[in-house]
Amino acid sequence: MNSIIKHYKIIGLSSLVFAVSTAISAFTLDDIPEIKNKTPINVALEAGGSADTIIPFLEAFSKKTGVPITHEAMVFATLYSKENIELQSGTGAYDVVVTETSWTNEWKDYLAPLEDLANKYDPVGAEGFKKYVSGQDAGILRMASTRDGSLVGAPYYTYTQQNIYRKDLLTDAGEMSAFKSKYGYDLSAPTTQQQLHDIAEFFTRKAGDKLKGETLDKPFYGVSLMAGRYPHVQDEVSAILWGSGGRWARTNRDSNGKVVSFEITDDDAKKLEEAFAYYQKLMKFAPPGSENAFWDFATAQFVEGNTAMIPYMYCPLWNWSSDVEKVGGMNAAAAVVGERPYTGAFHFAPSVDSKNLEAAYWLLKYIGSKETQTEMVNKGWSSARKDSLDACDRNAENAHRNCGWIDSVASQWEAQAPEIETYLHFNSGAFGKLYEQMTIIAHENAVGIKSPSESVKAWKKAFNRFQKKFDDVKVIN
Repeated sequence: MNSIIKHYKIIGLSSLVFAVSTAISAFTLDDIPEIKNKTPINVALEAGGSADTIIPFLEAFSKKTGVPITHEAMVFATLYSKENIELQSGTGAYDVVVTETSWTNEWKDYLAPLEDLANKYDPVGAEGFKKYVSGQDAGILRMASTRDGSLVGAPYYTYTQQNIYRKDLLTDAGEMSAFKSKYGYDLSAPTTQQQLHDIAEFFTRKAGDKLKGETLDKPFYGVSLMAGRYPHVQDEVSAILWGSGGRWARTNRDSNGKVVSFEITDDDAKKLEEAFAYYQKLMKFAPPGSENAFWDFATAQFVEGNTAMIPYMYCPLWNWSSDVEKVGGMNAAAAVVGERPYTGAFHFAPSVDSKNLEAAYWLLKYIGSKETQTEMVNKGWSSARKDSLDACDRNAENAHRNCGWIDSVASQWEAQAPEIETYLHFNSGAFGKLYEQMTIIAHENAVGIKSPSESVKAWKKAFNRFQKKFDDVKVIN
């Protein structure tokens, strides 16, 4: 059986074009057929705004189908470890698991392929399901698939990074003139690492200095960063590394596309060291507390008028960042430097140990449909479904908050999609564990516990240890 993803070849494409018809079958709650199996299902959720938004749809599904649904919301920091234990133990505790796209390959033996479920439960079968998913972004659809191309989850949420910056500062006549006088080029959203560094340096000021012609009563900083010992610091380093063409480790495939080895090349090690060094430089222009920060602190600093830019911020924070208008600012979104952000996304995936895979399949199809996702987008949801983002109501009163982030994210998706097959994150069967090691190493580099060269050595050691122990793909030393 050909996998869904093999119908949507990504490698070598210059644009995101699907091989099947672009027509997408509409799918709403009313299109769910009678579900014969009424065994209750339990759904894992990420705690916070995403869970709050999803729950009403779970309730609507249960009311329509008669299948009882329970749910358990967990903060992201505990999500991997809690779900991982249940999946490996085969408890069936969760019929549907929240899967971060970088965990897909590690959990491939515990997740039911959606193509198989479509053939078993859906009148349209796998062919109809291909049309249903063709509105998804190709790169994220690949991330929700195994490295061999089996789709195991329905993407429903993205936290792709973007550059959120103070448009009012970068377009202020006085600031523009001063910047050009100092650096010799026009002030605008950065497209190179040097430009980002210059802007961060330029807007870092002391109390008593002026900003937009007004005297500051407190320090002002060029960037917000998430340097705490949380997953976000390695996401920032990844964006820097990928934007320069580097890899944490390179994924090598044979002529048939099969992953045959992983390798940290000398060039990749050099670029990783440069990325670590660059991050340390940016830390000089971040506010105190950044060494312990994650997304909430970084965004709050921006919203409170303390920073000029959040250069690697997740798109769901766009809505909150719009509150900078309360201090006289205006936010704008641009691609991260290099257009290769950490493209974080969640997909709902059915556990093979579920006692009701029939209901799990239809729930995933309902939550991931264009109709459901579009409804959510127009309420401020960060959908991973491209056609739903295209349908965002840009004439609505709150269009800036709901839609203002979309164009920069969509452009990055298109630029990055052909490279997904080469990223360690979306091809390693040990990545959940490697991700934790990256977090520690990137944090220790950010705060100066380790130098950039020492950080690279620490990464090489961790990579060799965990990749060899928890995956069956060869590592080239």
